[in-house]
Amino acid sequence: SARVVVTQLDAMPSAGWSHTVLLRSDGRAAAFGFSGEVGKGLPDAEGGVRYIQAATGLHHTVLLRSDGRAQGFGGNRDGECDLPEAGAWLSYEQVSVGCSHTVLLRSDGNVVACGSNRHHECDVPELEPGIRYVQVAAGARHTVLLRSDGR
Repeated sequence: SARVVVTQLDAMPSAGWSHTVLLRSDGRAAAFGFSGEVGKGLPDAEGGVRYIQAATGLHHTVLLRSDGRAQGFGGNRDGECDLPEAGAWLSYEQVSVGCSHTVLLRSDGNVVACGSNRHHECDVPELEPGIRYVQVAAGARHTVLLRSDGR
């Protein structure tokens, strides 16, 4: 069995239900999971692109890349890994995941949510003109969005 030893604090962890992802200082990601295998299903980003944030859910992982794109891996029963492109001239700046949903903050201050919506966790309220979302957080079956006006 493969073993990874972290000898210095150069990894940012994210822990899901049955797996953990370490985001390393070199921009690569290592996964440890239920199957006991290391690095399964997490390819290295290509062309000088690095992974800059990892978020883990019940059975899925979403990695945010330095080019503003997001990649989903793992279980996709409810569409939690069906991540849309951010859009022309836009990028993703933050990701958070719950049990079976994914929430992404775009560079224009809008939020994209996909996956299970059984508890309305993917319902994103419309904003008044001049207000943006500035932070996202996903719990098991809920989502919290912080607005630029502090609400």
